[in-house]
Amino acid sequence: MQAELNAEANGLPVGIIIVTRLIEDADAIVAEVNGLAGREVAVSDHSKARATPANLFNADILVVTHTAFKDAAESFGVEDTSRWDRISQWRGGERLLIIIDEALANVVQSHKVTTQNLSSVLRGIPQELRQQFPNALRCLEILERWLRDREATSEAHTAQELWRDGSTPETLVEVRQLRQAMQGALADPLFADEAPCLVDDILQDVERMCAAHAYYLRSGNQASINGGSYLIPPSLPGAVILDATANHDVLYQLLGDRVYIAPMPDGVRDYSNVTLHVCRTASGLGKHVMDETKHLRLPRLAAHLSEQLDSDRSVFLCCHKHSAALAETFASDRLKLQVGNWGAVDGKNNWKDCDVAVIWGLPYMDQRRAINSVFATLGPLGTDWLRDNTNKQQPNLVNIIMQRHLSTSVIQAINRIGCRRVIDQLGRCPPCDVFIALPKGWQGEAILNDIKLAMPSIRVAPWDYEPDGPKVYAPRSNSANAALLTLMKQREPGLTPFPFIKRALSLGDRKIQRIREQLNDATSHLHRALSEIGVSYSHTGKGRGSKTYLLKVA
Repeated sequence: MQAELNAEANGLPVGIIIVTRLIEDADAIVAEVNGLAGREVAVSDHSKARATPANLFNADILVVTHTAFKDAAESFGVEDTSRWDRISQWRGGERLLIIIDEALANVVQSHKVTTQNLSSVLRGIPQELRQQFPNALRCLEILERWLRDREATSEAHTAQELWRDGSTPETLVEVRQLRQAMQGALADPLFADEAPCLVDDILQDVERMCAAHAYYLRSGNQASINGGSYLIPPSLPGAVILDATANHDVLYQLLGDRVYIAPMPDGVRDYSNVTLHVCRTASGLGKHVMDETKHLRLPRLAAHLSEQLDSDRSVFLCCHKHSAALAETFASDRLKLQVGNWGAVDGKNNWKDCDVAVIWGLPYMDQRRAINSVFATLGPLGTDWLRDNTNKQQPNLVNIIMQRHLSTSVIQAINRIGCRRVIDQLGRCPPCDVFIALPKGWQGEAILNDIKLAMPSIRVAPWDYEPDGPKVYAPRSNSANAALLTLMKQREPGLTPFPFIKRALSLGDRKIQRIREQLNDATSHLHRALSEIGVSYSHTGKGRGSKTYLLKVA
């Protein structure tokens, strides 16, 4: 081990930084490394347990989370090296080896402002700050007025580059100073979907765009001014990234000679024991459609899986976040179901003992994020490029980035189950089945091809299934309490009315009444479990006019 070589003092000592997704993973890595070494050579540093300066200085191996590493790298890029020095400096000088487990999520930071959130900020600026920062105020007013006027013209749906060299230094400085003066103030809560949005977040986006580039885009019903920035500065020391889906991630290709992707030797893995069952649909697999149809689609799916699979099979269902709580209620003795949701799947080992994966819905990338990946790495490419690459029906660069994002997400989700485990010298895995609904058209075909490339020898079979159809009954467990806990863990701080809970979990009046009875009992398991995550039961009024809701605090 490197720690032993460092102890022998022969040659240059090599300090190591290991970067992993979750705090739990960081602590587990430290425990395993120290167990192998027989002494303390590794230490973790995260928000739940900060390492002491002495431990940071002496540890051969430091383990941090993706978030901590990105924050330190970003501060390094703006010449504020204190965060970077905290993790990179040790008794041997600069830590020379950085190992990143899985791709860094959100390494391209997206910035966006709309007429609605700009108006919220402008309404919230006190009069004394308006007088103190006139250039910043004028900048916000111009952006808000330009967006409002653009939305009212025939050019509302036409993408356009706005600037590429930033604003004047005076304006940039004032926006930054205004942001500092307004720190912690809340914008109009109507701006956010489910929670108040900090003025600081909006002003930070304005500041970042004023410092670099911006473009206009209307996607769906929302028009916005946008920009993007790559958080890892070129001068940062290099790293080894352990990313099994690197060949499918266009971001690495955009980085050009800043990245070297090591070729995977042939014959390392053999997925011939895995059968991929594929159905095609044109009825929509995105977050909005899956949320609107979950009350019909999930019972149909559960009934179908119960008929198709033996009762001893263990099923991992990967779905959208807003469907997860309802999906959990279909777990039963007949259908041994475990649920995970997009955004909380990559790198986890929770479902390694499952032998069936069901990929239910696809995590479509916002078009702006794809554009930002290009502009943040290559620089702004102009209005003509934007207009050529924002047609959603053509396989242009933006759409290919979005499709590859789907491919990498799906491949990661599939490999959460037993097929990730090698059982012999040929690289084979235990027998597994994967069920997936893919869109009709070029995107679905491209995702399927990427799966076959990433999982050599996988068998593909048609899945005779349609997500939509007649309403069917599927047995549900008596786990309304567990589903409610899952739902409230996902909710942002604020009020959650009971009509929303009833609809989200497809609960009848009797089950809602039982939940209310338990919430009124301070000794019940449900009451205590909700209290532990900061949720309390509240009601207003009396009789038929009374309203009940759950209140979650930050």
